[in-house]
Amino acid sequence: MTYSAYQYDGSHRDIDFIISDFDEMWKSGMNLDSYDQKIVALLVGDARLSISDVSRSINLSRSAVAERIKRLEESGIITGYHAKVSIEGRGKVSAYFAMTFSPLSCDLLMTPLMEIPEIKLAHSISGDVDLMVFVEAESMERINAIRESFDHLPNVERVITHTVLTPRINR
Repeated sequence: MTYSAYQYDGSHRDIDFIISDFDEMWKSGMNLDSYDQKIVALLVGDARLSISDVSRSINLSRSAVAERIKRLEESGIITGYHAKVSIEGRGKVSAYFAMTFSPLSCDLLMTPLMEIPEIKLAHSISGDVDLMVFVEAESMERINAIRESFDHLPNVERVITHTVLTPRINR
């Protein structure tokens, strides 16, 4: 599970704070105490909080907070800090591709999919669809070219394109 939060700053840029899968954290033996949980919650709410702001909020010293954040980063709980840029008003189009394979081969596709810069997300999902891919491109022609390239991937049985008409929620 990935948690993200953003802060709008008037320039149509949002800050996205990504926290890795908590199931992986438990498998690795990493336990979050109440201070770690508070730090994570604060940073999810506003990834740009300073160490001083976090330390004041949870009543820990700045050095203790800095050490905890470093440990959370090194252990893979906090996986990065990313700028999330709005696509509104830039003429971009987006689509979801629901892909089904026979036999199942999502792992075989990761390298070719990573080579397509317009692919922003790819998730293995349950149900009739094996992989859901989200794409943002400069034109509908580029979306179509990406769609056609999927036909050449191994074990592709079916690809259904869902073009985004209007974004409704973007957190």
